Amino acid sequence: MTVVFLISAALFAVGAVCAAVRLLRGPSVLDRAIALDVILAAATGLIVLMAAIDRSTTALVIAVVVALLGFIGSAGLAKLLPGERQ
Repeated sequence: MTVVFLISAALFAVGAVCAAVRLLRGPSVLDRAIALDVILAAATGLIVLMAAIDRSTTALVIAVVVALLGFIGSAGLAKLLPGERQ
């Protein structure tokens, strides 16, 4: 089971690093916002993985709060960005 946790953590880390590269090199604000959202999703996944390893319910509450902050941030940014409105 430990091997599965290590592989999962490595995949979350690779996803976060790829998103960090897009965050730094992104040509537009939307690319950077999506990259930040992916980083928050990877962080949430890592927190949930740590909660599964430690069998901690407190970490799950923290993961929900991080996911909620990511959603609110993305929704707020989408509201502020100019775009086509019908």
